[in-house]
Amino acid sequence: MPVINLKTEIPGPRSRELSEVRHEHVSPGPFHTTPMIAAHAEGSVVTDVDGNTFLDFSSGIGVTNLGHRDPTVMQAVAEQ
Repeated sequence: MPVINLKTEIPGPRSRELSEVRHEHVSPGPFHTTPMIAAHAEGSVVTDVDGNTFLDFSSGIGVTNLGHRDPTVMQAVAEQ
């Protein structure tokens, strides 16, 4: 499967719906956020609630170095 797989427009309908709920209950803060709602992330790939997959370029240095759900890190956390 290709890393980037768009099934809907961005943001998709479910992401828009959940973003409206978030907007009603969470202060937007000073930063612009990515117009999608993540459902799952592993390695450098994020899947949103609409089934679109993306390369993650926005989660920060931890993800850049290790990826989401790195098995070594998850094991170390579980052992603590």
